[in-house]
Amino acid sequence: MPARAKQYALTMQPQQQPQYVQAVHQPVVVAQPAMMAPVRHPPSAILAYVLWFFLGLFGIHHLYMGRGVGVWLLSLITFQGLGLWWLIDLFLIPSSCSKVRGGMVVMR
Repeated sequence: MPARAKQYALTMQPQQQPQYVQAVHQPVVVAQPAMMAPVRHPPSAILAYVLWFFLGLFGIHHLYMGRGVGVWLLSLITFQGLGLWWLIDLFLIPSSCSKVRGGMVVMR
């Protein structure tokens, strides 16, 4: 074997066998619409009513139910529409909580 061929044979590395890696199943992440804030837990209608009754003048229940800062600011500036929107919220709280839960109504 000539010297050059011998040197080439020494520097040549054996082909490496492909390594197989077991696939790990990752959880599927579902994107939320851009307008909805991520919710850690669905709002409770009972707690929303408690906030509505005691802190309704300040519109805290709007923030709890995830209606948005714009609705909260409007209710804060107008003192809940001089009390009219405060009464209307009495009937809108269950549907607002249901929308945040994805349309599911919790019945006990």
